[in-house]
Amino acid sequence: MTDAGSQYDLTTNPMTIFWLIKTTSDWLVLPPHGDNGRFAFGKNVLDPLLARYPGATMTFYDSEAFTADCTDVMVWTVTSLRDYNGVVNDLRETKFWSHYFTIEKIIPAIENEYAKHYDVEVLGQPTASLTA
Repeated sequence: MTDAGSQYDLTTNPMTIFWLIKTTSDWLVLPPHGDNGRFAFGKNVLDPLLARYPGATMTFYDSEAFTADCTDVMVWTVTSLRDYNGVVNDLRETKFWSHYFTIEKIIPAIENEYAKHYDVEVLGQPTASLTA
């Protein structure tokens, strides 16, 4: 049985937050390489900022070839709301926010929350009786 207190302890059950974002023309005119390029911005601005907040890690997915809703999806794994709030506030102070990218939608989620709430097995996962 799941302890209701630990169910929302982000250190043991991280929150996942999906950001649907779009690149702007300002981002697209930057060359990929070079001192003032896209990768330099990532290395010099984003990497140090993200390193300050270990409780909010991010992975990046390209989606422009598959949808018009967004060009990219950022997936945050959050073990500290303080760190997540910090990284968001700091991102807003950079050209990332609204200059190079627009944030179209933010979707917070808790993985398999229904199973924890109802104390049932996760759907779609093999059970011991099926794998034996």
